[in-house]
Parts: sequence; structure tokens; C-alpha cells
Amino acid sequence: MNLYLESSAALRDLLEGDSAAEIRAALRGAAMVVTSRLTLAEVARVLARLRVLEPEVAARVAERETAFLSETDLWTVQPLDEDVLVRCGRPFPIEPVRALDAIHLATIEKVSGAVREITVLSTDDRIRKNAVKLGFAVIP
Repeated sequence: MNLYLESSAALRDLLEGDSAAEIRAALRGAAMVVTSRLTLAEVARVLARLRVLEPEVAARVAERETAFLSETDLWTVQPLDEDVLVRCGRPFPIEPVRALDAIHLATIEKVSGAVREITVLSTDDRIRKNAVKLGFAVIP
């Protein structure tokens, strides 16, 4: 299975939230994992805030953070390019869509032109509903 990893699922996995085991299993079993550079930036921001606001949580997930960073070397990371940004300005099936969500959805659409049968790995309702309307399978 080819996966697009969206930020909400990455953070659930990293912070061991609901569905973390299922997300981690999907990532391990994927033939290919694709994500946006945005995902890596969003994860880094959450971890930076945790180190300041909740250092005990940051310490608890430090080992998982190291594993996550190591895993990203194996993924295809899509840049925030002109095609993605231009697509963000056009409507999505279920509006309103926030800018960061639009970047993910635009990236998923762009990747689907090159990667057959991409499944969206997300726990965000707006992303999930729009991805389904755009014709993508969604897990968990």
C-alpha cells in the first residue's frame, strides 16, 4: 500500500495518541510513504512547543521522536511548490478548508498523478472527508 502521511496521523503516532498502534502498523507495512514538507515542519513545531510547555511529555516521546526522524529518511517528502500553492486557491469538495489543510490536500492530488492508488493516513476530519470526496481511500 502507498500512503500519504498527513500531520495529524504523524503526531498521533509520535505522541502515542488514539490509533497510534494502527498508524504505526500502516507505516511499517507501506510499500511507499509520501508526505509533505509541511508535515515535517508541523511535527517540529509541536515538539518545539512541547519542550517549552510540557517538558515531561517531550522527554517521554524523545525516543519516538528519534525513530520518527530516522523513518523520514525513507519517505518521499514533497516540497511546497508552485503547483501545490496554486491548487490551494481553488475550491475543495467540502469547504471551508484552512490553508494548511489545503496544502495537504493539494499535495495528495499532486502525488496521485505519479503514485498509483495512494491511501491517505490522517486523523483530521476535514482532510479525511475531502480526501474521500476526491476519490482517495482513507485510514485509519
